[in-house]
Amino acid sequence: MLRVIQRLQEESDIQSITIIDRFLKARKLESKLVEIQVQLIAIMRNNTTYSINKTGTSNPQSPQIDQESTNPLIEPRQLDANLHELSLISQRSVLFTSFINERASDEMDNLESIQQTEKDLVMKGKDNRFYGSNGILLSSGLTKRVKELMSSYLVIDEYLIKKSIDKAMKIDDYDPSSSPVSTCVDDVFFILKAALKRCISTYDPEVICSTVKTEMKILEIGYLNQFQQRMSTIFTSHDTSGRNLERAIEQAKVNYMVVLNNLDVSADYMHRLIKEVETDITKGIWLNEDEDIQKISETMKEFEDFSDKFKQLLQTGLQQLINQILKPRVRPLFQEAYKEVKYVLEEDEYNEADIDERFIKRFCRGVEKLVQIYKQTLTENNFNTLMELLVDIMTAQWERIILQTRFNQYGALRFDKDLRSIIHYLSTLSEWLSRDKFTRLNQIATLLNFEEPTEIYDFWGNKTGSISWRLTVTEVKKVLALRLDFDADEVANLLPKSN
Repeated sequence: MLRVIQRLQEESDIQSITIIDRFLKARKLESKLVEIQVQLIAIMRNNTTYSINKTGTSNPQSPQIDQESTNPLIEPRQLDANLHELSLISQRSVLFTSFINERASDEMDNLESIQQTEKDLVMKGKDNRFYGSNGILLSSGLTKRVKELMSSYLVIDEYLIKKSIDKAMKIDDYDPSSSPVSTCVDDVFFILKAALKRCISTYDPEVICSTVKTEMKILEIGYLNQFQQRMSTIFTSHDTSGRNLERAIEQAKVNYMVVLNNLDVSADYMHRLIKEVETDITKGIWLNEDEDIQKISETMKEFEDFSDKFKQLLQTGLQQLINQILKPRVRPLFQEAYKEVKYVLEEDEYNEADIDERFIKRFCRGVEKLVQIYKQTLTENNFNTLMELLVDIMTAQWERIILQTRFNQYGALRFDKDLRSIIHYLSTLSEWLSRDKFTRLNQIATLLNFEEPTEIYDFWGNKTGSISWRLTVTEVKKVLALRLDFDADEVANLLPKSN
């Protein structure tokens, strides 16, 4: 029976190669490959840059939208169909090879109980260097030809992914009523998912690994770099005429936030994409199952790790948004909120301030106005991250103001109430906001509310307990010195045992 299997493999090599040759001729694959190579070279030489239109999407600076080839040989839908045919050829080849190898191994096991002369007859006239332990060719004519065919698959696939992603970026659009991201995100990841599932269906680890590396390269050049370029030009490409300047700046902010949203969602999509194809990998039929799956999994891990590049650019973008747009508005916000507000109060002034809450109301109105557009436009994750960064700036600015303010006991009580109210308000804006960011201000409020300076000894050194002091000895003395009713010499002579 083993001899029959060997003859079946030999005959399949003859017939399958004939079929493949006819397929290549019918599909004009060689002509398509020549045209694709020409197009790929043209893409590499094309250094077209993109400007930002009013919706935050990219358009070529040239008035010509896209020089799509009119050659029917490389019509995208036809190429996509060809790739599916090639993937099926590879899949069937693997299935056939796996089948005859399994059957041949069973037959070889049966021959173990037969005389060695019988086994020698089966392998008579064959060079053992080219045959496996099961008596089957290690690399058949079919396997070699399909391998050559899959080289063509990789070329076509790379071209199709590049052209598809390039088109998705060119027709990118943003509709705030439907999604926080622009259309290119869903389009690009649909393209990647289709290409990834198709290459996995070939059951060829080499094809899968090559496709994944190609996708990462195209993602970086044709997708991630486009976002980076948009971020660097958004605020310099708007209309600078006086009448439209304010509106243009607001639109530029929205465009910038859309790019940040695209980065945020893209990082999430990378993880989801890998999860979606895991089942296809585990259910695949592999010639060397353990080895092939391990190799593919390692490559997929590299692909998933690409999401870190989205996150890095996103973090840079959020930091730039904070530093250039929001940070300069924090100091004026406090100045407006603290107008006619003081912390040296008589009892009747304290009671009046307790009713008016002027600082709290002004501060909350100012913050609401400041973050409104960001809350409406950014993804939840981006807005929460932005608020974390913004609160860092606010607490630092508030601390600077407090350290330049004088207090009495009533004023210290008023500040403590103001602080608690603002912490509660900011916590309602972002569920992820860490109260740890207010630790230094809370400790300042605690110090200011001491009955006398020596109370520090009840909280310092060995009596610290669960308190982790964020203030140094020098800072503690500086805060206590803000109380007008504390003796300056007594504060200066405080000697906490340790910091």
